[in-house]
Amino acid sequence: MKTSSSVITTHRHLHIYRVKKAVIPWLFLLPGLLSTFVLRYYTIFQGLKLSFYQYDVANPPGKFVGFEKFGELFRNTDYWQAWRNTFVYLVLIVALNFFIPIIQALFLGEIIKLRGFFSTFYILPAVIPLTINITLWKWIWEPEFGVANYLVKFFGADPIPWLSDARWVKFCIIFPGIIGGGFSVLLYLAAILGISEDVKEASMLDGCTGFRRMFYIILPNIKFLILIQFVLTTMTALQLLDLPFQFTDGAPAGASTSLPLFIYHYYTRNYDYGLGSAAAMTLMMIIAVITFIQLKLNNQESE
Repeated sequence: MKTSSSVITTHRHLHIYRVKKAVIPWLFLLPGLLSTFVLRYYTIFQGLKLSFYQYDVANPPGKFVGFEKFGELFRNTDYWQAWRNTFVYLVLIVALNFFIPIIQALFLGEIIKLRGFFSTFYILPAVIPLTINITLWKWIWEPEFGVANYLVKFFGADPIPWLSDARWVKFCIIFPGIIGGGFSVLLYLAAILGISEDVKEASMLDGCTGFRRMFYIILPNIKFLILIQFVLTTMTALQLLDLPFQFTDGAPAGASTSLPLFIYHYYTRNYDYGLGSAAAMTLMMIIAVITFIQLKLNNQESE
């Protein structure tokens, strides 16, 4: 009888343990899942809903119009200009904030004595608050008294209206990013320094030095980090809002308006929530497709 009672007690304790083991992880995950659903997915669902309405502030959400807002959006020339600008930003950001940090980290990995100094040199501009950084760069690009035109005039050329010239404005907005890429440099450098010394020494004994060592030993060993950074850089470029907003607010004549800034203008100035939501949905779908393709390629590479 006593043995039977102890067996039942043991089974009960085992059952409680299994329940706790199954439930406790979900209890820890629950706050994060709820906040993600409320702050992210709920807003996405609301945006999708608004894209089918002619929003009425007095009587929200207004009149249901189906896909009419998407048709209006695709006929909007400013929308396509914003996409062209966003694509240019994507190319510039990938060139300046993706490839250049890799090159910087590769050379830093070969330096021993001044590595700490240069690492600090690259990271310091990245910790300056964005608003202060943009204010300083707006002064640098100032057409009459800015440092950039001072150098232009020093070499005998005519001053350039950097932020009011459609040919230059996008480059001027993105260029500060080449200095603010310090975190990427440190990530790549940490990955390079984490490569086994045995691998490096074996490659040197085999005569693999210099650029051959970079291309055949170092880069393949940090390939996964490079692929992840490429995905993140692409997503950052497609969601670019703060830089064009604070530098020019889309001027001149929409030449610097990114798609997120276009969406922001339709929400806050035109109060056309339906068209703004439709534009946001198209941007979300494009980012989702590009990210899916990139991650699929990354998985194939890792296999």
